[in-house]
Amino acid sequence: MPQRDGESRAINSVVAGFGLIRALERRHGLTSLKDLAAEAGMTPSRAHAYLTSFRAVGLVAQEQGGDRYRLGPYALTLGLAALARLDPADAAREPMRSFVAATGEAIHLSVWSGAAPVIVSRQDGRRPTPLTIRIGFALPLDISASGRLFLAFLPGALAALPEARTTQLRPVLDCVRAEGLASTDGLVQSGLAALSAPVFGGDGTLQAALTALGPAGLLDVNKDGKVAAALRKAAQAASEALGWRPAAKRAEQRTKPAGR
Repeated sequence: MPQRDGESRAINSVVAGFGLIRALERRHGLTSLKDLAAEAGMTPSRAHAYLTSFRAVGLVAQEQGGDRYRLGPYALTLGLAALARLDPADAAREPMRSFVAATGEAIHLSVWSGAAPVIVSRQDGRRPTPLTIRIGFALPLDISASGRLFLAFLPGALAALPEARTTQLRPVLDCVRAEGLASTDGLVQSGLAALSAPVFGGDGTLQAALTALGPAGLLDVNKDGKVAAALRKAAQAASEALGWRPAAKRAEQRTKPAGR
């Protein structure tokens, strides 16, 4: 039992210490010891002890001759290493499950293959999903919801289509960008409708498309409907798991005063 108590105290200590790292993540620029301690809910003396340890391993850097801190070089190294190992399929797994639980509709995830989006993951809903929509299936760029999403948000994707076709699709793609969703009805396969939302990475580039699929007339493809809301929520959760942050949150982090 004494060993368990010691382990518990050690774990609590790590959790408390990383409250300072999270506080530094939320701040833009150098932040005073006093402000960091207050945000992490600890005394300045305790915060200073943690920050000294974090400085020793490069997670935190201190202002030369001052008492203000920022994230250190190892924090960047660690973050880049984590981003390099992120997998869109892993990031989307739980959001996809939540989507199916909330709507009962089927959903699949596609990534860019270099010429077209390819399905790499799928979860069936409460209605049967056609066998043609399977893992490894390459989706047509111009007539699938997933394909139109990549055309709208992935730089260079339009080069895979003839110029005349890109001209025809321009108004459609403008709507996709404005609404953040792409939809099709019976284009890839008769009787099937689809609604697709973008999954972004930490650098803001398109990483994947999450697409709801169902019978035409039964799948709600209304951009303001329940399926669209659940799909947007799933795509945002997957994007955040890949390091993406909403514009409002990024702006808040940039404008939040550093303190002294």
